[in-house]
Amino acid sequence: MKYRTYIIVVAIMFSLVPLNSNLSFAATFYPIPQEDSVNGRNSHAYLPSSDGTTQKEREAFISEIAGYAVNANEKWGIPASAIIGMAILESGYGTTRTSQFANNIFGIKVWGVNPPNAWQLVGQPDEDFEMAISVLSNMGTDRLIFDETKRRDNWYRVFSSYEGAVNFLAGTLLLNSRYGFARNSYQQRMNDGWSVEDASRQYLFDIGNAGYNHLGGDYYRRTVGKIMGQWNLYQYDGGDHLRDIKGHWAESSIQFVAEQGWITGYSDRTYKPNNPLTRAQAATVMVNFLHLKPTDAMHSFHDVSQTFWARQSIILVAQNGVMNGTDQNWFSPNTSITRAQMVQILYNARQYRTPSSWTQSDFSDIPHGHWALTAIETMRSEGIINGYGDGTFRPNEPITRAQMAAILKKVYERQS
Repeated sequence: MKYRTYIIVVAIMFSLVPLNSNLSFAATFYPIPQEDSVNGRNSHAYLPSSDGTTQKEREAFISEIAGYAVNANEKWGIPASAIIGMAILESGYGTTRTSQFANNIFGIKVWGVNPPNAWQLVGQPDEDFEMAISVLSNMGTDRLIFDETKRRDNWYRVFSSYEGAVNFLAGTLLLNSRYGFARNSYQQRMNDGWSVEDASRQYLFDIGNAGYNHLGGDYYRRTVGKIMGQWNLYQYDGGDHLRDIKGHWAESSIQFVAEQGWITGYSDRTYKPNNPLTRAQAATVMVNFLHLKPTDAMHSFHDVSQTFWARQSIILVAQNGVMNGTDQNWFSPNTSITRAQMVQILYNARQYRTPSSWTQSDFSDIPHGHWALTAIETMRSEGIINGYGDGTFRPNEPITRAQMAAILKKVYERQS
């Protein structure tokens, strides 16, 4: 008899082994009515382990989810801080039943009777408002034993890993027709100059108000926001991760100039590599790159107001003879700068070793006597610029932010 009892106990213990092998809290969950007729509660089904977690375990959980969240942010634009904060709240740092048995750290449901790829959270309170759930035993409020065989409301999607859960949340669920607007609003707010903290918290309000959490937007912003502040999760929304350069031909150059602070990304963590560079932006880039200082020379431009964002940079490049105006007392700050003009600017700044004496260009579209011929040939011979495969330089095309990054990296490497 003792031997049989031992076998039964061992079988029960193995049945409680969770999918996630990193932590094992199966024996420390608060009981549900099926497990304990006296102390069991239906609301216990949602609760994390009664043992809690250590500081080290919490930090390890955050570190793992942060890596997945940053990657998800780069792919789909959902704030990483919100993803991590939601995972902490919904999974109790990975100690809920759903996170343990289904790697489901966000409580993502699958509605239906015995649906595929789903795990049943037995004992959870009745949330099916369209179909009555049969009660097998009523022991009082929050102490009901339901007939679980035909329930639609207590199934949770199974993921192979926490990373899979993050990718589904950010790449599918939060981009659907119900919640997708929140991502667009978040990115617009970042472009409008909102702080990372305010934009991320407002994102939580938007999805909470749209029904992601049944307690509403104010609750979700306040509760998850408190967690984000406690752990400074906003740090994962910033940094050097530019989410629109992965795989771009100039990715390494762009990352390099961004790290140097010569050409920075935008507030939404994009670089917009194929956008043209304006003259005002070019002035700012050259000030950053050359560390220009004021001189006694007096310069002013009719189209550069006292409050224009790049006014100081424009004055500095003019004072140092790096950039000139487009006409007398006019700078045209919002006009795109051309490839020839940018090369001339680098030449003006003496970013070469030996000036070229060539009077004929190797590029088929740079004729004898072209105003930027010396600058173009100097930079070509220095290995700073390249033409196109058809032998042209295309001097009048706007230079892109990616091309500018590649040029600056080459100039720097030649001087090192």
